[in-house]
Amino acid sequence: MGKYASWNEFEKNVPISYKERATPESYRTGMNGIAPTGLKVKEGRVNHYGDGVDGKGEFVVAGYKRAMFE
Repeated sequence: MGKYASWNEFEKNVPISYKERATPESYRTGMNGIAPTGLKVKEGRVNHYGDGVDGKGEFVVAGYKRAMFE
């Protein structure tokens, strides 16, 4: 949470940032970057990732709140 000055700022901006950055393409790039030599991430995994993050920014914030604060 270091880049945000308050919880309200975090709660407002993370869903926007998450939506912009958590894309199937960024997942593909990251996974292919760590893949063993000669292998690449399965396209089905990329598609599943896309299905799993679409519209989930608010859930990320809610989960972080539950995990970090009492």
